[in-house]
Order: sequence, then structure tokens, then C-alpha cells
Amino acid sequence: MELIDGVYGLPLDVSLGDREMTLNPVAVETPQGLLLLDVGLPDGLDDLADALDAEGLGLENTWAVAITHQDLDHAGCLAAVVERTDAVVFAHERDTPYLEGETKLVKSSEERPMEIAPTTVDVQVTGGETFATAAGPMRAVSTPGHSPGHTSYYFPDAELLISADALNVVDDELVGPREDATPDLETAWESVEQLAELDIKETFCFHGGFVEAGTDRIERLAANR
Repeated sequence: MELIDGVYGLPLDVSLGDREMTLNPVAVETPQGLLLLDVGLPDGLDDLADALDAEGLGLENTWAVAITHQDLDHAGCLAAVVERTDAVVFAHERDTPYLEGETKLVKSSEERPMEIAPTTVDVQVTGGETFATAAGPMRAVSTPGHSPGHTSYYFPDAELLISADALNVVDDELVGPREDATPDLETAWESVEQLAELDIKETFCFHGGFVEAGTDRIERLAANR
């Protein structure tokens, strides 16, 4: 699904435990090649490649991956993507130790252990960094709460927000952070308040996909939390 010129949603239909779901990483055309925002589950490389092929894109053209946060469904096959493409990896400095294997994943537990293959983060972001893309500048927005270094991405020219898990779409409606999957809910809602300060017309969420909702809806969510 082409969201705006050169920016594509990549729906991945997957099974996670006993749940069926659709994940929504993003591919962004840049002067250097493709930049991927998240990559999906471990063993999901072929699914990602197929989703790119469906949009007339190629995994082999990937020059960079920006991981929004450490969760298994976002960064699970990062190591495989890097091995295949030699991509440069961007991630927030607070999630870097988890991606590099120095620290156990935040949501891993004895009852539900989780791990991903360690991968070197080449460039650590903190929020505010801007990438040149076919759709104009793409800005990193630090939105912690769902993870320590959760990062969303914003296209100001198109007023499009790639929210990752800072926001979700449920029954075609934009909603806030998932309480059951957000370790620091108070900080996550502070991040929603920050997003409400941006000029947004459309939002694309990793869980739920595209919705024609933006600043007004996000402001209401923050006010009625």
C-alpha cells in the first residue's frame, strides 16, 4: 500500500503463538535506496521480501533499517535483513543495548522468554534526526513508554505520522497505547501528548495500519485518557 509518494505500508500476515495478526512495517524510498521502518518477526525475512516484491520493490535495494523499538515483532528478523543486505541500522540510544544483546528484552520473562539475534546499531538516534526521502524530510520523534527508546517517524510535508506502537488502530479507529503491552503507560501517554503537537492528517500504525485521523483525534485521546 503506497501511503504517500515513495512510502509503502507492508502488511505481513503472521502467527504469534496462538494469535493471527497483521504487522505493518514500512518501506521508504530515499536517494540511497530503501529505508525500512521495522522488519517483523524472527524467521520473517521471506515474508518481508514478498511484501516488498508486491510493491515493486526489492529487499536487495535496502540500504538502512530504522527500528522503532526492540519488540520481537518489530526487530525479530533484523539480523537476517542485515546479513542479506548489509544495511545500516538506526535505533534509539535507549533501546540499543537490547538490540545488541547486552540487556534482556524489556518484555521477556521467565513465563514468556523472548530474544532476538543481537545486531549492531550503527547510528543511535535520540529524536529530531531527519532523513531525506522521496516524500520530503522524515523526522524521528522520540515517543518512549511502550519501550524505553520507542521512536515514531513523521513526514511534515505530507502530515503523515508513522506511529509504530505509540498509537494503534482498532476497528478502523485511532486509539492510544495498549495497556497490556506498555510497561510505562504514564510515559506513553506523555508521548501521545507530544504527538498531538504535530500537524498530522493521517496516521499509519504497526498494529491496525492506515487511518485518516491525526492531530484532532490525538488531542482528544490525550485529553480523555
